[in-house]
Amino acid sequence: MSRAQAEGVIKTIIREIVQECAVKGQAVSETLVAFMVKAVVLDPRNEFNVDRTLTKQDVFHVVDLCVGRLMEKCSPALDTIKMQVHFDMNYTSRRK
Repeated sequence: MSRAQAEGVIKTIIREIVQECAVKGQAVSETLVAFMVKAVVLDPRNEFNVDRTLTKQDVFHVVDLCVGRLMEKCSPALDTIKMQVHFDMNYTSRRK
């Protein structure tokens, strides 16, 4: 899979997660979802192999895990990721 194809798949996954969260009544930004996707895929407990192409089942699993985590009401892990997104969006531009 080329880099452009991989980026397209990732963008599709992100959009799908944003839509599913919206249907469930939770508005989330694409940036927050991107951070969550990265956290889920890189978490060894989820057993994703980043060196191979994701199957449709893998994609469904990523979407399901991310939506579940983004819908949690009292989650210190989610709050931490939200703070990371806020920091990344507001302070990295000041370094330049």
